[in-house]
Amino acid sequence: MKKARQVEHDYRNNLYLSVFVGVCPSETLLNQYLDQYLTLLELDCIGSAFGIDFHINYYDDEYYTAVVNSHMSDDIDEVFADAAVFDLNRLKQDYPCHLDRPYNAVIIIGRMKYEGEIKEIQNDEFGYFKFLGAYPEPLPDQIRDTSKMYKYATHKLTDWGYRISVTTENEDGLQDRFIWIAEKDEKTFSARDPLRLLGIVTIVREYGDAWDRADIPSALSVKPTE
Repeated sequence: MKKARQVEHDYRNNLYLSVFVGVCPSETLLNQYLDQYLTLLELDCIGSAFGIDFHINYYDDEYYTAVVNSHMSDDIDEVFADAAVFDLNRLKQDYPCHLDRPYNAVIIIGRMKYEGEIKEIQNDEFGYFKFLGAYPEPLPDQIRDTSKMYKYATHKLTDWGYRISVTTENEDGLQDRFIWIAEKDEKTFSARDPLRLLGIVTIVREYGDAWDRADIPSALSVKPTE
């Protein structure tokens, strides 16, 4: 792959995804087209053939989808059958009848809003590719406890001025477990994980040191199940 020097085209945007279609001989070639080489990025060069073609400095490998279908089609539902990671109705508003020609490949790069001048490219090695548009990335309608939230919890606590540390505790001869600690103004809070730690700190910030004496009603909504 030829090297391209880095240029000022950083399209990273956490709220959007960018959609491309193409005609590509195989999924193996498509993945090679998208693969970013760290050594090139470290040399301040664009790290992939796809990036060179569309003048995209960098994209997060964790947030892209690349699919090659078994047959060509100009129907959006068929082309995106295995890559429907966003609301296809938004795409259909821009292409209400059909795509301009049959395609068999899809590239969707999350957390990027492509606004470059290059809209289509013919690459002699990998195939033909076209940019369709950038669309708002779907946000979750259900939010669950996950370890991915830990860094946000500790960031908020440090933003509030707490000193965060971690220690281990052995309970009844069982395996050691981590205990998270937040300290500020001669007060110490501890919990089994950063989310619980943020929760108890928030309760004390909201209701005061006598939080357990505050007169508040119990609230519980029960959803009937069969």
